[in-house]
Amino acid sequence: MPQTAPPDIGQKIKQLRASKNLTLDQLAGLSGVSKSMLSQIERNKTNPTVATLWSLTRALGVEIGELLGSPHKKEEKKSKISVTKNHQTPEIQSADGKCTLRILGPLDLVSHVEWYDVIIEQDGVLASEPHVKGTKEHLTILSGKVSISSESDQLLLSAGDTARYNADVEHYIKNVGEHNAHAILMVHTPK
Repeated sequence: MPQTAPPDIGQKIKQLRASKNLTLDQLAGLSGVSKSMLSQIERNKTNPTVATLWSLTRALGVEIGELLGSPHKKEEKKSKISVTKNHQTPEIQSADGKCTLRILGPLDLVSHVEWYDVIIEQDGVLASEPHVKGTKEHLTILSGKVSISSESDQLLLSAGDTARYNADVEHYIKNVGEHNAHAILMVHTPK
């Protein structure tokens, strides 16, 4: 029985990352896999664990079988409706664990438009360094109370309020309520 070569997972990940216009840094941030590990995987210097592959495929929006499958497989007809299942939605957590951001935006727009489902626990703070010049954030509060700060401006928001502010300066969102705050955050970076 002839042996077939194992799939070139590193090359497939590199191609998927490139097709979505993601840098190693961006994919590392979305997947939780370190940039150095990603580089080693793409250069076939290391074999990723199943857990690492799972994180990468979730971040890239593909099924794990697509990385492991044969290149000669007949492609199935693809739907024109793209769906990301709840368990496939990547999440980012703040260092203190009090802020969870679920990445709702498609990966191919990440350099221009991003949007997140944000949960901030009581007294949690989502602090950000300045983004690219001209970047704006649009924050809609679904429940709870938050204080936002953009440079020297500060404002209190509650459920139903939407704030639009400069994000190319230091800025933060802080939960000042007694319960978790829930919001939708959209980040727009000019081309």
